[in-house]
Amino acid sequence: MAGLVTWPAARPLLADVVPIFDRFGVRVADAVAVPGDDDAPATRLELLLPQGTAAATALPRLEQALAAAWAGETELDGLSRLTVGAGLPVRDVAVLRAACRYLAQVGLGLSRGYVEETVLGAPDFARALLANFAARHDPDAADPATAASAAEHLAELLTRTTSLDADRILRGLRDVLAAVVRTNRYQVDATGSPRPALALKIASAQLDLLPRPRPEVETFVCSPRMEGLHLRGARVARGGLRWSERPEDFRTEVLGLVKAQMVKNAVIVPAGAKGAFVVREDLRGLDRAAVQERVAGAYRTFVDALLDVTDDRDGDRVVHPARTVVHDGDDPYLVVAADKGTATFSDLANEVAERRGFWLGDAFASGGSSGYDHKVMGITARGAWVSVRRHLRELGVDPDGPLTAVGVGDMSGDVFGNGMLLSDELRLVAAFDHRHVFLDPDPDPARSAAERRRLFALPGSSWDDYDRSVLSPGGGVHRRDAKSVPLSPQVRARLGVDAEELSPAELVRAVLRAPVDLLWNGGIGTYVRAAEETDAQVGDRANDAVRVTSGELRCRVVGEGGNLGLTQRARIEAARAGVALNTDFIDNSAGVDTSDREVNLKVLLAGVPRAERDAVLRAVEDEVATSVLADNALQARALSVCAAQAPFLLDRHAQLIGDLERHGLDRDLEVLPSEAEVERLRQAGAGLTRPEAAVLLAHSKNLVREELLRSDLPDDPSVAGVLAAYFPRAVRERWPDRVAAHPLAREITATQLANDLVNRVGPGFLLRLEERHGVPTPVAAHAYMVATQVLDLDPVWARVDDVPLAVERLALPELQAATERTADRLLQAHPDPAALTAAAPALAAVVAGLDPAAWLDRPGAAGDRARALQAELAAAGRRRRGRLRRPARERAGPLHRRPRAGHVRPRRRPGPGVRGGGGAAPAGADRGLTAAGAPQRARSGPGRGSPPVRTAGRPGRGSRPAAAVGPGPRRSAARGSGRRVRSAS
Repeated sequence: MAGLVTWPAARPLLADVVPIFDRFGVRVADAVAVPGDDDAPATRLELLLPQGTAAATALPRLEQALAAAWAGETELDGLSRLTVGAGLPVRDVAVLRAACRYLAQVGLGLSRGYVEETVLGAPDFARALLANFAARHDPDAADPATAASAAEHLAELLTRTTSLDADRILRGLRDVLAAVVRTNRYQVDATGSPRPALALKIASAQLDLLPRPRPEVETFVCSPRMEGLHLRGARVARGGLRWSERPEDFRTEVLGLVKAQMVKNAVIVPAGAKGAFVVREDLRGLDRAAVQERVAGAYRTFVDALLDVTDDRDGDRVVHPARTVVHDGDDPYLVVAADKGTATFSDLANEVAERRGFWLGDAFASGGSSGYDHKVMGITARGAWVSVRRHLRELGVDPDGPLTAVGVGDMSGDVFGNGMLLSDELRLVAAFDHRHVFLDPDPDPARSAAERRRLFALPGSSWDDYDRSVLSPGGGVHRRDAKSVPLSPQVRARLGVDAEELSPAELVRAVLRAPVDLLWNGGIGTYVRAAEETDAQVGDRANDAVRVTSGELRCRVVGEGGNLGLTQRARIEAARAGVALNTDFIDNSAGVDTSDREVNLKVLLAGVPRAERDAVLRAVEDEVATSVLADNALQARALSVCAAQAPFLLDRHAQLIGDLERHGLDRDLEVLPSEAEVERLRQAGAGLTRPEAAVLLAHSKNLVREELLRSDLPDDPSVAGVLAAYFPRAVRERWPDRVAAHPLAREITATQLANDLVNRVGPGFLLRLEERHGVPTPVAAHAYMVATQVLDLDPVWARVDDVPLAVERLALPELQAATERTADRLLQAHPDPAALTAAAPALAAVVAGLDPAAWLDRPGAAGDRARALQAELAAAGRRRRGRLRRPARERAGPLHRRPRAGHVRPRRRPGPGVRGGGGAAPAGADRGLTAAGAPQRARSGPGRGSPPVRTAGRPGRGSRPAAAVGPGPRRSAARGSGRRVRSAS
């Protein structure tokens, strides 16, 4: 049957045409020159359609596909043959293509060509799959009965497959599209044109074929020019969008990042999220500006597609996207942030959001011209430096004194550059990025600090811009693509190597192994693995040649300003070998904390004139930074508590791991010890390391927050001060009604209360109250809040933030014990939550009238500790006055006009504050020791006459973890004695 297809544009070269028709399965049999319109030359092509194809249906599809391909709206690949051979519309083929691409990202392990040939060999299955998809998602044809019938037909077709590979591919495509809960496939713009990129929102938690961990939802975006994937750990989630250069496995890249983000975000309202996109255009040979233009275009497309499948708000009403069938309920909260390759793109994202009228406006992407510039604030580096200072203090090293360091990164970077400006006494002896290796074996602290400041201020600087005259003898800057690097005697001595020359890769490994005080990671990549891990397991092929094992580290402290610099197994091994470190999600959480506070401030100030709102944001920036750094300090102190008492807390930590497992934690994935490994630790008198305790701390906070959100405690008047204290003073005093009506008021309150409680007294506090009184977690937390109010403990906790370690070790047990005794007695007298709230004012008045001298006059061990604490506090005050008489150090440039990084000013907050108090026990030493190291008599519990603590079998326990991250009932260090020892908390 004859037919006609018109080429959609000007006459092309025949050599360009033939491959295009071949992609559609159409062969060019002949080409004849004919006169065209206005006697212009034209060519008539004789086409051979696939066997069995009817021209009447195939040719219109072919013309449609040619027009779409010429306009860049579709791709030309093996699946394009379905347009002609199976008669499928171009946009339906795009759905199959996206599903195939997604399968490749999740690790199907089969080549793209093989997958395409399998689909082409099953046209009936492809038609049935798309019929099922349309019956679920086409707003003009959605029908549950039709969808169910199509699903049955698909199941029957799967029984006809004859090979395991074909079954895996087709079943995988069915499962992926069945898990799609929203799509923009049927959306159109004002002109009726389709969306430029296809978005599939997938309920990945329900998709069994996915590797662990499985996020709650992910959105896959596919277009001819880009691909992207956004993973979210919960409905309310946030995280950065990065430009990936790993087109074959960018999901693997982002999966590791979102796992870290999930635990990092324990300090903020949203759960973790992460996104990555790749540019599918060839960027080779383009200059920097052209590359940036292509990347920015792909980023806009990605963000636009994500918003296509996101709800909006109209006041209190949630509005679903037009022409979208919704299978997952309301979902209006989507916020993003800058990341690798997108540091300057926040304004682009906000332009897209504001053009669409998205309810969050420029709160959609934190940072940007109207937000907090993290690089200018230096907030991520300052937060990580809080952890570094803590480690150094516990090692007996003055964090403000001379320090030797090596690093990953260069001075143009936010985290590396800001981190290397935080101390003028820092002696950076070596560093590397992807371009250069920097060596300065014996730097002059003042001159090298000044040169680092110059490079930091120089746009787009590299180590090659370093002034060679500032380098110490034997130093140099070497390219990483050099054949070899000669090493001076000074460098060999500093790095502890004997070779006179090394390849650049060998030199990078030597830098990582250098014997220094600090290894500062401010770069991108994973550089340290555990001994039993392989490079393939690490999943960062770009750095396989330079990676070292944790046993090779000779630094004393690791500061993780960057993400994934070490594997979790490597951190654990290094900690057991004596290296002081936490995890990346603990050290660098200040960035996400700042971004979340910015977003919540912008949401609160919605409707305030933009200029006035921006002035408010600038005015409260320092207070926001202080609160963020306080969060870092409290988490670091809580981990110090766990590390100091690790052997005594092992049984409780083992219980907690088991209980968290029952609530979704994956012990193997989180690299937590098995029951057999716990027994081996017990026999060795050891406990969990700081990196392991960090995982438990974060998961415990997340679980407590979830339980509080399921209760009415966030709405109780007794915790109203928690919400108010979250916002800067000027904001809460000027707009108290806006604070109270914040759309995320419950989430903010629950998050802050969970952080406050776990950081100060540990989740074991909740456990013990639940066991004694048979109350659920929210009631125990309520008792904690009322106890804090009655005793007016917030200003006391705030003072403990800034005291010497010896004082901290004495003060914390007293605060914890007083809080627990009070909460315990409150629940005995007032088990009803309403009665707890009502009793607080009168009890607070009674406490305010007590004579503080009675505290010092107590007999026995309690009085001894009180008097020792008083003496330590007095001595600390004398030492502090002595320090204040010394001249202040010159500040390191305008960036650091704020308080010294790691130093959090004590502050008093009205109401039940959320900041200010630390870990769940004295840090740095066993609570069974005095400051001088003398053993104390064991305490019997949180107060004389307190009921014994049970560890199992309590009724009505709800879903609280069955153990604590912080201190609690513990076994004597001497095995076999049978003696039980309980700490104050």
